[in-house]
Amino acid sequence: MLKGPNMLEGKLAGKDDPTFRAGRTEQLINIAECLEYADHYKRLSGASGISKDRAAVLKNIARTFVGLAGQLDRLATLARSEER
Repeated sequence: MLKGPNMLEGKLAGKDDPTFRAGRTEQLINIAECLEYADHYKRLSGASGISKDRAAVLKNIARTFVGLAGQLDRLATLARSEER
């Protein structure tokens, strides 16, 4: 898993940032990690010898991580526009 500095879109993020959990100093998950997980689960879904049901669940997990990445990007955009 990727670990980076306590930054969100080039700015320090903190307790007011909804992607942070109280008492923690690092972001819970970032866009790059979401996309990394999505890629991982998509690869797993294509493995030979797994059932169609397992492949479908793994593909759904991959899509969920892609969706989460999109939502985090949207959240960062909103946060930037609200700072103005």
